[in-house]
Amino acid sequence: METHVRQHYHARDLIKKIDAGLTAAGKNPELLQVKDLARVDQLHTGGTRATLALVEKAGISPDSHILDAGCGLGGSSRLLASTFGCRVTGIDLSTTYIDAAKTLTLRTGLSQKIKFLAGSILDLPWDGSTFDAVLCQHILMNIQDKQAAAQQFFKVLKPGGVLLLHEIVKGTHPDLALPVPWAASDTISFLESWNNLAAHFDANGFNIDEVVDTTGAGCRYWQKAREFAPKKAGTPLSLGPHLVFGKNASHFPFTMSHNFENNSIGLVEAVLFKKSINQ
Repeated sequence: METHVRQHYHARDLIKKIDAGLTAAGKNPELLQVKDLARVDQLHTGGTRATLALVEKAGISPDSHILDAGCGLGGSSRLLASTFGCRVTGIDLSTTYIDAAKTLTLRTGLSQKIKFLAGSILDLPWDGSTFDAVLCQHILMNIQDKQAAAQQFFKVLKPGGVLLLHEIVKGTHPDLALPVPWAASDTISFLESWNNLAAHFDANGFNIDEVVDTTGAGCRYWQKAREFAPKKAGTPLSLGPHLVFGKNASHFPFTMSHNFENNSIGLVEAVLFKKSINQ
């Protein structure tokens, strides 16, 4: 199954495309600020604001070491390192994404703070008690074995470590309009309700500290994207999801807003803590 997920996220000539987009936007591709890349490396619902709002709840300090699980092009890794001064390690199935993440991080001057490697969330290559926090953002819908993911996060977190979830969840309506950012077909879409997700994490060593249903905000985010889509149809933005997802990206504002409005999907932010051995 991971092979099919990897294929979905495969994109050729990413750096070449991003460089062309940056140049068209009047940026120097070799000398970048983190915010210059937001249109192409913050592709989750809510973008940069949603990430910062969630991570700020974790009490991250410059001494913290964070795992960005399913880091993609490294956008959230760079955002965390530049905002909080912490160390970040990013892991992703796609070697293409990891190669691009390394290049873009070098150009933003953050390579000393961030490391990237290609690998699976279901087989994390670290010993126990490595990270102070794990950021899992729009990843679980591509993972069929949620319990295995919970077990891996538990393994690599330090005692009392925090798990930050920002996830698309299954809604009350059974039909899902496709394509969506995580799947062009239903063969790699494994949505579960928040109640089911919470049960997986509770059973595998986590206390749920805070849960916020941000479905309304997610719906508005994609409605705004849908309203903007016709205006840019004739003149596509130089930077955007199309550089990563190709032609499918033009459908996302319509399918995602429909799925939110139809209650096919929801959006949840949650803060969980690794249980102590006495709990």
